[in-house]
Order: sequence, then structure tokens, then C-alpha cells
Amino acid sequence: MKHIVVSGCSFTNNYRINIRDEKDWKTEPIEDWTWAHWLQDSLKETHELHNYGTITNDNKTIARSIIYKVSDLLKQGVDPNDISVVAQWTSLTRNSFFISPDKYQDHNNPFTRHTKYNESPPHTCDYLINNKDKVSAYEHGYFHLTGGYNQTNNPINIDSLIFEWAKDIMSYNERYFEWFEYILLLLNFLEVNGITKIKFFNMSNNFSKNYLNEGKTPPFFNTPSNKTVYQCIIEEKNICNTWEQKDLEFDNGYVKTYADKINFNKYFWFFEENFVSLYGGIIEWSIRNFNTELEKDNLPKVLWRELNYMSIDKQKEHLQKYWYGHTSSILANKFVNDVVLKWDIFN
Repeated sequence: MKHIVVSGCSFTNNYRINIRDEKDWKTEPIEDWTWAHWLQDSLKETHELHNYGTITNDNKTIARSIIYKVSDLLKQGVDPNDISVVAQWTSLTRNSFFISPDKYQDHNNPFTRHTKYNESPPHTCDYLINNKDKVSAYEHGYFHLTGGYNQTNNPINIDSLIFEWAKDIMSYNERYFEWFEYILLLLNFLEVNGITKIKFFNMSNNFSKNYLNEGKTPPFFNTPSNKTVYQCIIEEKNICNTWEQKDLEFDNGYVKTYADKINFNKYFWFFEENFVSLYGGIIEWSIRNFNTELEKDNLPKVLWRELNYMSIDKQKEHLQKYWYGHTSSILANKFVNDVVLKWDIFN
């Protein structure tokens, strides 16, 4: 049996990895499956997929969790040639902070909370394997994830620190510098250990300047604001047009030092569509590829899985409040068949 190690954010896994069991993600109902579920389903006769994605993961934690699980497989004696790696990178602006147990052992301990009430505080990740490298969640610490920079009210609350960091320090160049550093760390780790089957893709466009600076995918980037979100992204499939910037551009010298060492053409899959999109991710791909003619196992024919089983009117109402969502199961299946399975890393 060969192995696939994947990590990402909520586009890869609906919950937090290794709070209880390493394989909890496999218990998801089919209507909530991500691309990782469908990839495992497609290759179940030959591959075992290890899903280390976690909701609100940042890019550092994604890289770290892949290194952790690949190391675990190598310790078990798995041949490096039998390991494939896929990283679904998340939003550029997310970050994480490691919280050591000595910072909460005398407080309202999240480790105690979990073991007593079976809870897991929001915006946290503890990817160590239960009953192997830890007795229970949060025993050795956890990563506090900034996610969308919402209030968390966690037992060890560092919200004020995070909001100050976001205001006074965070910038696109600062985020690029750290992200690229971890990409190189991951690539170097994999190379040293003889693992060559590697592919990356993004949640959304992290590279086009007009996407980052002028207006994000959708709802109203190229569409008059008197139209509904449903019209913009369902009927007209509108996304930010990023066709004009043909090359990746990094003006900051620190960022460029790392960027020049990453072979983006080799390792990254980008959603590209003539005269519409360059450097897109699964969000852009989803909007452009959704149609109500899709058929698979009677799955809901919706763009986002948050819209499952909603009527058209309910979808319109929901999208007016929250345009953003996660690729639906039926679309994730199409993404795996049309995109992922064409990568030459699963042989």
C-alpha cells in the first residue's frame, strides 16, 4: 500500500485533526466530503491517504503537519518512493502561535477541558497522534490559529496580541517571507528524505496584485453592485480577472531571495482560464466550474457545501449574507477527477 500525506485548511478537512482519532475525518457524511475524501475514495485500492488538514490552519502549520506525518511514515519503514505529498495552502494572511503547556497548566487548561467535556477550543491545532505521541489533546501544547481574525475567547486568550500584530506588523511581504521560508523548509525536508512526488495548490489566489490589492473574488468585482451575489457567482460565474499579470512578481528583496529558490511551475497547480484567471486556487476553480447539470450519487447540486439542501431562494438569502463558502462535495469530486488525478505523483 502506498501513502498520500495531505494537509490544508477547511477546504481539506472539516474539523481539527487528531483531537480524538487520526481517522475521524473518514467518518464525514458524503455530502460534506472534501477533495481529500474523494481522492482517497478514487485510490483506495492502492493508497492510504493521511489527512492532516484542520479548519483555520495557516501555511506554517500546514507545512509542519506534513513534515510530522511524513516523519511518522518513515519511522514505520515506509519506502520514500511510496509517499506522495499534497499541500493545499490557505489564505496568505493567516498565522499561528505555538502555546506551550506551561502557559496554561495553572489556568483553565484546554487539555483538561477536552478530557472532561470532550471540547476543543476554536482556532487551535494539535496534530500529534493520540495514544502515540500524546495521551490526549493539548498535552504537549497546541497552535493558536488566527483564522479570520475573529474573537475566540479561548482558555488562553491571545486575541489582543493577535489583533495588535495584524495591525502593526502584518503585511503581504511579511506573510510571503514567512510562507516561502516554510515552503523551502518542507521541500528541503522532502528532498533530503528522498520524497519527490509533491504537488501544491492554493485555497484562492495568493499572488495576483489586483486580486490582493483591488478586489477579491467576488461578489462584485466585475459585476454591477445592483446584482445579487447569486447572480454574480452562480449565474455569471464572476471572479476577479487576473489575466493581465502574466508573471509572479515579488519586489521586496527579502521575499525575492526565497521566491527565486522555489520552482513554482514544477510544484504548484494554478487555476488558469484564458483571458480570465492566472494563479487561481480552488475557490476560483469552483465558481467557474459549477453547474447544476452535475450528477454524482444524488449529492446536492450546490456551489458551496454550506448550501447543502437549501432551496434556490434560501441559497440566495444565504449568499447575500455570506458569499464565501467551501467547495461542495459534488464539485470536490469533479476537482479530483478533472485536476488532481492528472498529477503524476500517484504512480
